[in-house]
Amino acid sequence: MSMDIIPVSASADEKQMWNRFVREHYPPVGAFMQTWEWGAFQEALGRRTERYFLKKGGEPRAAVALVHHPLPLGLSYAYAPRGPVISRDASDAEHAEIFGAIRRWAPERFPRSVFVRLEPPVPRLADAVRKSGFVAPPYYVQPRFNLAVPLDLREEEIIAGFHPSTRSNIRRASRRGVEIEMKSALSGSDLEQFFAMAKDTIRRNSGKNAYPTPAYFRSFFETIPIAGSRDEAENLSVGVFSGYRNADPAGIHFVLFFGNTATYLYGASYRNHLNSKVTTSLHWAAMREAKQRGMEYYDIGGIDEAIWPTLTDFKRQFRGKEFCYVGNMDMPVRPLLYRLYNAAHRLKEFS
Repeated sequence: MSMDIIPVSASADEKQMWNRFVREHYPPVGAFMQTWEWGAFQEALGRRTERYFLKKGGEPRAAVALVHHPLPLGLSYAYAPRGPVISRDASDAEHAEIFGAIRRWAPERFPRSVFVRLEPPVPRLADAVRKSGFVAPPYYVQPRFNLAVPLDLREEEIIAGFHPSTRSNIRRASRRGVEIEMKSALSGSDLEQFFAMAKDTIRRNSGKNAYPTPAYFRSFFETIPIAGSRDEAENLSVGVFSGYRNADPAGIHFVLFFGNTATYLYGASYRNHLNSKVTTSLHWAAMREAKQRGMEYYDIGGIDEAIWPTLTDFKRQFRGKEFCYVGNMDMPVRPLLYRLYNAAHRLKEFS
């Protein structure tokens, strides 16, 4: 029985079916990037997005949302961030079948693509997949290593598991007048406040900018709804957590809610309020909210000792569970142009 690759329409039923499959078959980290809403956000940024089910005997066995990124000369590359999503009960042989089907299908479907980039959320791949024509570039897009705090214990048990200095910082924040509010709406002035905090954060990070453009954030909040009730997170939404010190704005975190995981996305703070420990308090407030929503994990984001040693040390003090994924798998459609793309990428890294 062959593996059929079927496009997904934008009907309400198929949107619901798509998000249900992602919720049911995704591991704790990164599911939001394959949701219907995240694809709609990519489209708002001007990136064509297509979604496909890989079906066997009429039943979905995998799902992949591909985002097309433009390149010069009318070319592009197709990227599946943290995808494809593969059925939890798929065997190694079926994994190989899924990737083999994409390998045969993609060049004909995307003739103007230089390459197709997959990023399966799995810790390992069968040898048959690795030998099926995919290439692992010497870099990765999404973090290969993430840390997520399990939320299946009582609040006092979760906080007891933190590093002693983290527990102390949460208490210190309260004593120093820190209060956290989860907003029910985001105003233009709230977003401008975040941009100002981001500039301050960049300055104390030696000018290194890890933030997208203001236009990116505006499109994000025009597309992804603000989190409302604590019902099951069937669709992607964003929680806006604002921290105040003695009523003065001190920090802001954006946290995504979907399925069983809350994901810290971006945060920023003012230098003059750092000693209030508002950042630690914001993370704890988001964890508590996620737990009250019935979620199982709080994904605090990527870690990497080589790239972000200080940030990695801070996140590890929450004593979460560490996840490792295989990283990028590229399928060159135009091999020469693919090699040129990677050469240009390396030059950009070292410039």
